[in-house]
Amino acid sequence: MFLFAIIIIAVVVSGCGPSQPHKNKAYTSGRGADDSQESSEISRTMEVENPEGQLSSMTYTLGDEAFMVIYSVIGMGDVTRVWSDLAYLQNKTDIRKVHLLLISGGGSAFSGMALSDQIIRAEQVGFKVICHASGLVASAAVPILAVCTKRYATPGTIFMVHEPSIWKWAGRESSSDIRAQNELMDLIREKYLERLATHSNLNVEEWGEMEGRITWFSASQAKEWGLVDEIE
Repeated sequence: MFLFAIIIIAVVVSGCGPSQPHKNKAYTSGRGADDSQESSEISRTMEVENPEGQLSSMTYTLGDEAFMVIYSVIGMGDVTRVWSDLAYLQNKTDIRKVHLLLISGGGSAFSGMALSDQIIRAEQVGFKVICHASGLVASAAVPILAVCTKRYATPGTIFMVHEPSIWKWAGRESSSDIRAQNELMDLIREKYLERLATHSNLNVEEWGEMEGRITWFSASQAKEWGLVDEIE
Protein backbone atom coordinates (compact mmCIF):
# COMPACT_ATOMS: atom_id res chain seq x y z
CA MET A 1 0.00 0.00 0.00
CA PHE A 2 1.45 3.32 -1.01
CA LEU A 3 1.84 5.76 1.80
CA PHE A 4 1.02 9.43 2.05
CA ALA A 5 0.67 9.17 5.81
CA ILE A 6 0.94 11.20 8.94
CA ILE A 7 2.10 8.79 11.61
CA ILE A 8 1.02 9.75 15.10
CA ILE A 9 2.56 7.54 17.78
CA ALA A 10 2.40 7.92 21.54
CA VAL A 11 5.05 5.96 23.41
CA VAL A 12 5.82 5.95 27.13
CA VAL A 13 9.08 4.28 28.15
CA SER A 14 10.07 3.70 31.76
CA GLY A 15 12.55 1.29 33.28
CA CYS A 16 13.35 -0.46 30.02
CA GLY A 17 16.83 -1.52 31.03
CA PRO A 18 20.26 0.05 30.51
CA SER A 19 20.57 2.72 27.84
CA GLN A 20 22.78 2.15 24.81
CA PRO A 21 26.13 3.95 24.69
CA HIS A 22 26.50 7.02 22.47
CA LYS A 23 29.55 8.15 20.56
CA ASN A 24 29.18 11.74 21.78
CA LYS A 25 29.55 11.75 25.56
CA ALA A 26 29.92 14.34 28.30
CA TYR A 27 31.12 13.56 31.80
CA THR A 28 31.06 15.25 35.17
CA SER A 29 33.89 14.37 37.48
CA GLY A 30 33.73 13.60 41.20
CA ARG A 31 34.63 16.01 43.99
CA GLY A 32 38.21 14.89 44.33
CA ALA A 33 40.98 13.17 42.44
CA ASP A 34 40.10 9.83 44.03
CA ASP A 35 36.57 10.10 42.69
CA SER A 36 37.59 10.78 39.06
CA GLN A 37 36.63 7.28 37.95
CA GLU A 38 33.15 7.60 39.41
CA SER A 39 31.86 9.86 36.62
CA SER A 40 28.28 10.07 35.45
CA GLU A 41 27.46 10.00 31.75
CA ILE A 42 25.11 12.50 30.18
CA SER A 43 23.39 10.72 27.31
CA ARG A 44 22.75 12.54 24.05
CA THR A 45 19.39 11.96 22.39
CA MET A 46 20.68 12.81 18.91
CA GLU A 47 24.00 12.33 17.20
CA VAL A 48 25.53 13.84 14.07
CA GLU A 49 26.21 10.94 11.71
CA ASN A 50 28.45 13.00 9.45
CA PRO A 51 30.56 15.28 11.67
CA GLU A 52 33.27 15.75 9.02
CA GLY A 53 30.84 17.24 6.50
CA GLN A 54 31.08 14.70 3.68
CA LEU A 55 28.44 13.78 1.13
CA SER A 56 26.02 11.07 2.22
CA SER A 57 25.67 7.70 0.50
CA MET A 58 22.74 9.03 -1.56
CA THR A 59 24.88 11.63 -3.39
CA TYR A 60 28.08 11.56 -5.44
CA THR A 61 29.84 13.91 -7.85
CA LEU A 62 31.23 13.50 -11.36
CA GLY A 63 33.07 16.47 -12.76
CA ASP A 64 31.01 19.61 -12.23
CA GLU A 65 27.71 17.80 -11.57
CA ALA A 66 26.20 16.02 -8.59
CA PHE A 67 23.97 12.95 -8.68
CA MET A 68 21.43 12.21 -5.97
CA VAL A 69 19.04 9.27 -5.50
CA ILE A 70 15.76 9.28 -3.57
CA TYR A 71 13.99 5.93 -3.55
CA SER A 72 11.69 3.71 -1.52
CA VAL A 73 9.64 5.12 1.40
CA ILE A 74 10.33 8.81 2.03
CA GLY A 75 11.18 9.75 5.61
CA MET A 76 12.91 12.35 7.76
CA GLY A 77 16.27 10.67 7.16
CA ASP A 78 16.01 11.63 3.49
CA VAL A 79 15.28 15.24 4.45
CA THR A 80 18.35 15.53 6.68
CA ARG A 81 20.66 13.89 4.14
CA VAL A 82 19.46 16.08 1.26
CA TRP A 83 19.80 19.20 3.42
CA SER A 84 23.34 18.20 4.44
CA ASP A 85 24.40 17.27 0.91
CA LEU A 86 23.12 20.54 -0.57
CA ALA A 87 24.86 22.49 2.20
CA TYR A 88 28.11 20.63 1.45
CA LEU A 89 27.84 21.30 -2.29
CA GLN A 90 27.08 24.98 -1.69
CA ASN A 91 29.89 25.61 0.79
CA LYS A 92 32.61 23.16 -0.28
CA THR A 93 32.29 23.01 -4.08
CA ASP A 94 31.39 25.06 -7.14
CA ILE A 95 28.83 22.44 -8.25
CA ARG A 96 25.39 23.91 -8.81
CA LYS A 97 23.82 21.30 -11.08
CA VAL A 98 22.21 18.33 -9.35
CA HIS A 99 20.62 15.35 -11.09
CA LEU A 100 17.97 13.68 -8.92
CA LEU A 101 16.78 10.13 -9.63
CA LEU A 102 13.34 9.77 -8.05
CA ILE A 103 11.71 6.36 -7.58
CA SER A 104 9.25 6.28 -4.71
CA GLY A 105 5.75 5.18 -3.78
CA GLY A 106 5.57 7.98 -1.21
CA GLY A 107 5.94 8.06 2.55
CA SER A 108 5.55 10.74 5.19
CA ALA A 109 3.54 13.75 4.04
CA PHE A 110 5.72 16.01 6.16
CA SER A 111 8.92 14.59 4.67
CA GLY A 112 7.67 14.89 1.09
CA MET A 113 6.79 18.54 1.56
CA ALA A 114 10.04 19.19 3.44
CA LEU A 115 12.10 17.75 0.58
CA SER A 116 10.11 19.86 -1.84
CA ASP A 117 10.94 22.92 0.26
CA GLN A 118 14.63 21.99 0.30
CA ILE A 119 14.73 21.89 -3.48
CA ILE A 120 12.98 25.27 -3.76
CA ARG A 121 15.48 26.75 -1.30
CA ALA A 122 18.40 25.26 -3.26
CA GLU A 123 17.09 26.80 -6.48
CA GLN A 124 16.84 30.19 -4.77
CA VAL A 125 20.60 30.13 -4.05
CA GLY A 126 21.59 29.14 -7.59
CA PHE A 127 21.20 25.37 -7.88
CA LYS A 128 19.57 23.68 -10.85
CA VAL A 129 17.89 20.45 -9.80
CA ILE A 130 17.06 18.13 -12.71
CA CYS A 131 14.68 15.36 -11.72
CA HIS A 132 14.64 12.02 -13.52
CA ALA A 133 11.42 10.22 -12.56
CA SER A 134 11.32 6.49 -13.15
CA GLY A 135 9.26 3.46 -12.17
CA LEU A 136 6.82 4.89 -9.66
CA VAL A 137 6.36 8.43 -8.36
CA ALA A 138 3.38 8.48 -6.03
CA SER A 139 1.82 10.29 -3.13
CA ALA A 140 4.36 12.26 -1.06
CA ALA A 141 6.96 11.91 -3.84
CA VAL A 142 4.94 13.94 -6.36
CA PRO A 143 5.63 17.43 -4.92
CA ILE A 144 9.35 16.60 -4.94
CA LEU A 145 9.21 16.12 -8.68
CA ALA A 146 6.92 19.10 -9.19
CA VAL A 147 9.31 21.77 -7.91
CA CYS A 148 12.46 20.69 -9.77
CA THR A 149 14.07 23.03 -12.29
CA LYS A 150 13.72 20.50 -15.11
CA ARG A 151 11.54 17.40 -14.88
CA TYR A 152 12.08 14.27 -16.96
CA ALA A 153 10.23 10.96 -16.82
CA THR A 154 10.86 7.63 -18.49
CA PRO A 155 8.00 6.43 -20.74
CA GLY A 156 6.97 3.71 -18.31
CA THR A 157 6.79 5.89 -15.20
CA ILE A 158 3.51 5.66 -13.29
CA PHE A 159 2.26 8.48 -11.07
CA MET A 160 -0.38 8.55 -8.34
CA VAL A 161 -2.04 11.11 -6.06
CA HIS A 162 -4.45 10.41 -3.21
CA GLU A 163 -5.81 11.85 0.01
CA PRO A 164 -3.61 11.99 3.11
CA SER A 165 -4.28 9.47 5.84
CA ILE A 166 -3.45 9.06 9.50
CA TRP A 167 -1.99 5.92 11.06
CA LYS A 168 -2.34 5.73 14.83
CA TRP A 169 -1.75 3.35 17.68
CA ALA A 170 -4.90 2.43 19.51
CA GLY A 171 -5.68 4.72 22.41
CA ARG A 172 -8.17 7.11 23.89
CA GLU A 173 -9.17 10.25 21.99
CA SER A 174 -11.53 13.08 22.82
CA SER A 175 -13.81 14.84 20.36
CA SER A 176 -11.41 17.80 20.37
CA ASP A 177 -8.55 15.43 19.43
CA ILE A 178 -10.50 14.22 16.42
CA ARG A 179 -11.40 17.76 15.40
CA ALA A 180 -7.73 18.76 15.63
CA GLN A 181 -6.76 15.79 13.45
CA ASN A 182 -9.31 16.84 10.83
CA GLU A 183 -7.89 20.35 10.86
CA LEU A 184 -4.39 18.95 10.37
CA MET A 185 -5.54 16.73 7.50
CA ASP A 186 -7.19 19.70 5.78
CA LEU A 187 -4.04 21.80 6.21
CA ILE A 188 -1.78 19.09 4.78
CA ARG A 189 -4.14 18.59 1.85
CA GLU A 190 -4.30 22.34 1.20
CA LYS A 191 -0.49 22.69 1.09
CA TYR A 192 -0.12 19.58 -1.08
CA LEU A 193 -2.65 20.74 -3.67
CA GLU A 194 -1.27 24.28 -3.74
CA ARG A 195 2.22 22.96 -4.41
CA LEU A 196 1.06 20.81 -7.34
CA ALA A 197 -1.11 23.59 -8.81
CA THR A 198 1.76 26.11 -8.62
CA HIS A 199 4.06 23.81 -10.61
CA SER A 200 1.69 22.41 -13.25
CA ASN A 201 -1.04 23.41 -15.70
CA LEU A 202 -3.87 22.24 -13.44
CA ASN A 203 -5.51 24.28 -10.71
CA VAL A 204 -6.19 23.38 -7.08
CA GLU A 205 -9.73 22.20 -7.82
CA GLU A 206 -8.61 19.88 -10.62
CA TRP A 207 -5.84 18.35 -8.50
CA GLY A 208 -8.26 18.09 -5.59
CA GLU A 209 -10.75 16.12 -7.64
CA MET A 210 -8.07 13.62 -8.67
CA GLU A 211 -6.50 13.44 -5.23
CA GLY A 212 -9.87 12.78 -3.60
CA ARG A 213 -10.45 9.52 -5.48
CA ILE A 214 -6.93 8.04 -5.89
CA THR A 215 -5.76 8.78 -9.41
CA TRP A 216 -3.11 6.86 -11.33
CA PHE A 217 -1.69 8.49 -14.46
CA SER A 218 1.01 7.96 -17.07
CA ALA A 219 4.10 9.94 -18.01
CA SER A 220 2.25 11.23 -21.08
CA GLN A 221 -0.59 12.53 -18.92
CA ALA A 222 1.90 14.06 -16.48
CA LYS A 223 3.49 15.93 -19.38
CA GLU A 224 0.09 17.06 -20.69
CA TRP A 225 -0.80 18.41 -17.25
CA GLY A 226 2.51 20.25 -16.90
CA LEU A 227 3.94 18.08 -14.14
CA VAL A 228 6.68 16.69 -16.43
CA ASP A 229 8.65 18.72 -18.98
CA GLU A 230 10.01 15.92 -21.16
CA ILE A 231 9.77 12.17 -21.55
CA GLU A 232 13.22 10.65 -21.93
